[in-house]
Amino acid sequence: MRKLPLRQKLIAILTGLVLLVACGAAPPRPSPTAAAPAVAPTATTMVTEPTAAVAPPATVDISKYEAYEIITLLPKDAIPAIDNPTFLTAAEANDEYEPEELVMGVFINDEARAYSVPHLSTHEIVNDTVGGRKISVTW
Repeated sequence: MRKLPLRQKLIAILTGLVLLVACGAAPPRPSPTAAAPAVAPTATTMVTEPTAAVAPPATVDISKYEAYEIITLLPKDAIPAIDNPTFLTAAEANDEYEPEELVMGVFINDEARAYSVPHLSTHEIVNDTVGGRKISVTW
């Protein structure tokens, strides 16, 4: 049986971990019609104060990590930002997108923008000016 180089092993492990996290079950969400608490809180309700966590170690021995190689799957700046984006009119957007299209909305100083989430997935950041303010929309 052929042995895989360390780089291929690490890529396989990282891919497996990403898939495991991505496919993990989401925690249950409370029902929007949850019942009211049996006893309504009052002004005299005692609140438990947070407790301090154990402090992290002051130093970390990194010598065990020196043999590892940082692996990047994309070259630097492989996902380009969108600068000075162009937009569709509302009528054009109705023809282009389905009603359930996910968008990130921004409204500043009476000016509104909608950024398509599927389109942002290939760029991850948009640099724009909305309502006279420079903004970055990130995904």
